[in-house]
Amino acid sequence: MSHVRLEAWIGGEWLEVDAVSVSVMDSALTLSFERQKSESGYRSLIWEPLERFLREYREEPVVVVPLGRSLPVMFGPGAAGPFRLSEISDS
Repeated sequence: MSHVRLEAWIGGEWLEVDAVSVSVMDSALTLSFERQKSESGYRSLIWEPLERFLREYREEPVVVVPLGRSLPVMFGPGAAGPFRLSEISDS
């Protein structure tokens, strides 16, 4: 069986994304991501909301939290990405 996951180009490699967050006036808005079984499901549940989120908050720094990593990565306004969908096989 395979799954589709969201990845971001961070530090010269593609890393699976756990969450994307932005802070606005003392509040944090966060989108978290789980692996999906199909690309079509992932596009409607993850990719499209992520695109809207990044457009709406393009003037704010965005924090990307790679899955399994202890350090989040901050991108300046409008600099987050690139992101991609990647299919992986469960072993």
